[in-house]
Amino acid sequence: MTEMDNVSRKVIEDAEVIRGKNIKEAEEKASQILAEAGKKAKEMADRGKIEARQHYKKTYDMEVFKVKAALDQKLLLTKLGLVEEIIGSAKKRLSKLDRSGWEKFLKKMAEELGISSGTYIIGKDEKIVDDSLAGTIKGIKPDSRAADFEKGLKISGGRAEILLSPGNYLDMDVEDLKMEIASYLFSGEK
Repeated sequence: MTEMDNVSRKVIEDAEVIRGKNIKEAEEKASQILAEAGKKAKEMADRGKIEARQHYKKTYDMEVFKVKAALDQKLLLTKLGLVEEIIGSAKKRLSKLDRSGWEKFLKKMAEELGISSGTYIIGKDEKIVDDSLAGTIKGIKPDSRAADFEKGLKISGGRAEILLSPGNYLDMDVEDLKMEIASYLFSGEK
């Protein structure tokens, strides 16, 4: 039996050597797989961090843009409100012209518009302009028609008809005024 014991022992020893080799190979493969998995996990984590930063930056930039746009819009609306307020204030001041102011206004308008003849009608609710004040414009005479407007002085000559009142005068140039005021407000020039 010794020979059999020797053969058995040899088989067992060979089997243990093979088992040791298999365990060593398995451990090396496992170590290699774990190293690759760790490397891939680190790459994925790094990529995830980069994507997260990019997403954060995009989101942050978008939110900043939204807030800035809202503030710009609010500023624009405030400035436009100021323009309207300034024009409204100017209209109020012009509507309170006294007799002397009206006289200057009528002379200036007659000169600018080249009024040298025609007829005039005084507004039905006009309190300052009367025939003597209207008569300061040379070459115009009273018209017999009734007034179809409230304030100011309507002058007709040939085919042209113009309503002269400070508020109406301001309305004629209101778009130009808005542009000038807006230019001042938006550019910050003084």
